[in-house]
Amino acid sequence: MTDGPVAPPPLQTPPPPAGGSSNLVTRAINILTKPSTEWRTIEAEPATTGGLIVYAAILSVLAVVFTLLGILLQPYGSYIFQAPGTLIKILIIAYVWALLPPIALGFIMDALTPNLGGVKNSTNAMKLVIYSATGYFVAAIAIILNQWLWVVLGIGYSGFLMWLGTPILMKTPSDKSPIFVAAACGIWLVLISILIVIGQRIMFSGMGYGGVVVM
Repeated sequence: MTDGPVAPPPLQTPPPPAGGSSNLVTRAINILTKPSTEWRTIEAEPATTGGLIVYAAILSVLAVVFTLLGILLQPYGSYIFQAPGTLIKILIIAYVWALLPPIALGFIMDALTPNLGGVKNSTNAMKLVIYSATGYFVAAIAIILNQWLWVVLGIGYSGFLMWLGTPILMKTPSDKSPIFVAAACGIWLVLISILIVIGQRIMFSGMGYGGVVVM
């Protein structure tokens, strides 16, 4: 018997997510620098398509920043700032180039996974593509020189990250992973190529002084 009411047990604070992936910056650094470990962390943590798109939407801003920096570094960059409508159009198109292909690819690879030797899982397919695309988002620094340099470097490193993550998230056998990644990179290249052509047509149709730094 006790003399008074029994005190409730102290509340337990849940541990932080494993691998230090509690924020976007840490996740981006980890997936770029220690992907094998980070893919295991990613596999275990819950995610939603909306949350993954937010991650992509934030990192896609890098393409806008580097596009703007590239314009500033060009001899004729000051002329673009005298046409704010054109400048805004350029930055929006750069943002779409960064954001749309990985999101579309996530849905496409989810549909194709059973045909590529993997286990269909829509959340994991989007995780795989969006987090692999961290390399693509960061490689946007190359857009200062040329948009195709960005595409080659970005898809190349993202393909490497995807190759490491595909067996973990999509459960592909080792001999099927290269096929999965090759298909993903090929589709990614087609998507961005289409968007680049459309973007150039939109921009050049309203510009009387030729191309712009990143086009």
